[in-house]
Amino acid sequence: MATVGTLAGTVGSTGALKLTYKGKAVATLKPGKYTFVINDQASIHNFTLERASRTLALCGRAEESQRLVAELAARYPAASLTTLIHRPVTAAAMAVQSGQADRAVAQLDPVAAYDRAPASEFWPSYLRGQAFLQKKDAHSAGAQFQSILDHRGQAPTSPLYALAHLGRARAHALAGQRDEARGAYERFFTLWQGADPALESLRAARREYAQLQ
Repeated sequence: MATVGTLAGTVGSTGALKLTYKGKAVATLKPGKYTFVINDQASIHNFTLERASRTLALCGRAEESQRLVAELAARYPAASLTTLIHRPVTAAAMAVQSGQADRAVAQLDPVAAYDRAPASEFWPSYLRGQAFLQKKDAHSAGAQFQSILDHRGQAPTSPLYALAHLGRARAHALAGQRDEARGAYERFFTLWQGADPALESLRAARREYAQLQ
């Protein structure tokens, strides 16, 4: 079969492949040999890498997380949300996981301007709150978690909304506000009433709550 020509293609975020030949959309192809030149424009790839790197960081797998962060930097150097929000958030998650609270707060300082951006999904405020809890700064921790509770519409399906109640409870407990802490723990338990009872975060919360009785 004779070579028909070169096809140009674009892969979008839905995974669909759109082909053109000499500037015109291709619906059917004649028998022959083709050269495919594909331009991958699927932004879903940096979306996936961002979340995977953050998840690994939160699980304490820093080396694997850093590899994905390096890949993000290499593949998407001009992606604003990746550079301004997601990479610093992952760095802060690694710092919190390793108990480096001051470093976590420093990593998140430049992100403050984007705290209310939908792409942030509450992560900067949540991680700051966790860092302040590590620093035993109940007031600052409580303010970060409360900022999530006050702006639920920013990311209404985020799992961090429920966890912000838990963070608020711990901040109240740290400040010696036992009644407020019990109320916040109970709101968390209500939101997580269908959760796996074996989850360590839930078991820890129940142990902490019992100490307030």
